[in-house]
Amino acid sequence: MSHTAKNYANLDFPLNVFAYCLCVQEGKVNYLHYGLFAENESIQDAKIAQQRSTNFLLDKLPKPPCRILEIGVGLGTTASQLAKLGYAVTGISPDAKQISLAKHNASDKVKLECTTLQEFIAPPDSFEVILLQESAQYLEVLALFNKAHKLLTQDGLVFIIDEIALKRTETDTPHELPLVDHTIAQAQRCGFKLTEQIDLSKQAMPSVDYLLWVIDKYRTNILADLNLTTSVLDELQTSLQQYQQKYRNGYYGYIFLQLTKTRTPRWQVTLVTEQDSVAVRDLFDEVFKPETMSPEFWNWKYGDGKGLCVAAWRNDKMVGHFGGIKKEICYFGLPKFTVQLADVMVSTTERAILTKRSALFLIETTFLENNIGYGANTWIGYGFPNDAHLKLAKRLGLLGVHDAIGRKIVELSWSTTTGRPSLWTRIRHLQPSQPEQNKLIINKLWQQMQANLTHAIVGIHNWEHIYYRYLLHPHHKYELLLVTRRLTGQAIGVAVICRQDDICHIRDFIGNPKYVFEVVQQVQRIAGNWGMKQVKAWITDNFINCFPNSEEVKDMAYIPHNTWSKYLPSETEEGHWWLMSGDTDFL
Repeated sequence: MSHTAKNYANLDFPLNVFAYCLCVQEGKVNYLHYGLFAENESIQDAKIAQQRSTNFLLDKLPKPPCRILEIGVGLGTTASQLAKLGYAVTGISPDAKQISLAKHNASDKVKLECTTLQEFIAPPDSFEVILLQESAQYLEVLALFNKAHKLLTQDGLVFIIDEIALKRTETDTPHELPLVDHTIAQAQRCGFKLTEQIDLSKQAMPSVDYLLWVIDKYRTNILADLNLTTSVLDELQTSLQQYQQKYRNGYYGYIFLQLTKTRTPRWQVTLVTEQDSVAVRDLFDEVFKPETMSPEFWNWKYGDGKGLCVAAWRNDKMVGHFGGIKKEICYFGLPKFTVQLADVMVSTTERAILTKRSALFLIETTFLENNIGYGANTWIGYGFPNDAHLKLAKRLGLLGVHDAIGRKIVELSWSTTTGRPSLWTRIRHLQPSQPEQNKLIINKLWQQMQANLTHAIVGIHNWEHIYYRYLLHPHHKYELLLVTRRLTGQAIGVAVICRQDDICHIRDFIGNPKYVFEVVQQVQRIAGNWGMKQVKAWITDNFINCFPNSEEVKDMAYIPHNTWSKYLPSETEEGHWWLMSGDTDFL
């Protein structure tokens, strides 16, 4: 490996491969971004195409003098060219290796700083232009544009040239490229307007062809000089081939966006972090008083990365919150993630406006774009919204609900019974002092439940979930009741119960659904022996037949579906959810 190529070997993968390919093929590396190829231009002219991309950006910039912040400085080549043209340039990157190379390559007039955008400190109105050349895709959109709004002068400009998703499909997985429509919409919510958009996909697509060609040409050298395994390089080539196909199918693209700063929006929309927990709890206490949210409850619900929440702020006070909790599910037998909607709150001072210009609309649309649908954090979501929120969300085109089987939660009720034990089954508590034994029982029952609900959508009910959801709950007390065969000792089901006055609530069931009937009967008997009057349970109405005939069937809530972002057809979910009251966050 040449001395020049060694300079780039320590870059993070796969940038090191990109830089290596350029170095050995072109003899020099000026940029780490795609090129813009002219029509019928050979893919071998990558150096020319890369410079054409930079020149495209330079032609878009306002004339100097002008203060520019370049986010993602690369090798410092663009920053140096800007400085030579008379611009005052600051370049930032969180990658110390890139900053080191940029300092070696860039002009002394360029100010370079190793930092993230969020940690970058500069006074308000410090820049006229913020430039992102293939770095926007790595940044959370709200964080980018909220920070940009503070750093830019009035009518300041954000220039983005980058890969982006043009449309979503059901094959998209989380952490795909950001979707162009969502990026623009969220930028507008942060106080920007789109002033120019150019599709450069056709010109940029040969860059992928170039990389595949050079990797194949120098494969042996790349493996040896960069100390890569065959499998790692194979995965990179496969990924590039997938990109190639997505470009050809019009799913991925390469675009230029110019966004202009407008007035400061009434509400600042952000993703919620753990640092915001006090503000969330304060808003909860205001909206749901006299109920309060303790620090322990917030952490149990949203902590450790479980929370997928969006907030609206006004004058540094949280005035709106749209909560979500990421959960594992079995989706027709396959492991997937869902998000449970929770804690939809708007301060009493902000409720006068309930339209598409409201705080609620801003946070709910942002939540749906980020968290539900193809390419989002999860494919599907569910929740238990009250009637007022559901009607409003439906009117605003955010959520929909069909009066179809499996879209409604009902409450079933039975009188308790007394008398002698059953001849066929017995019931007893699972003792918290025997976690390993409980784990074996619960996990075996969950396997049986999972095997018999491959036609359904059901939350994971293994021991880890049951232990965390119920036994570690910071406020409520739950009991685990095991029902077994009297003669063989075979476990047929576990009911999770909560006692409230003279009512025994079945919050959850683990086991083969065909045994629900017998488990409920045993709960009726033991609750009667405790002197209680009723047993109640929630279930989606498509699974009512698994339960004994109810003395009363009461509608509790509808399960809405996302109608805002690109989503699974609602009929895919209808009639398939298995949800009980234990799938809520508030019972």
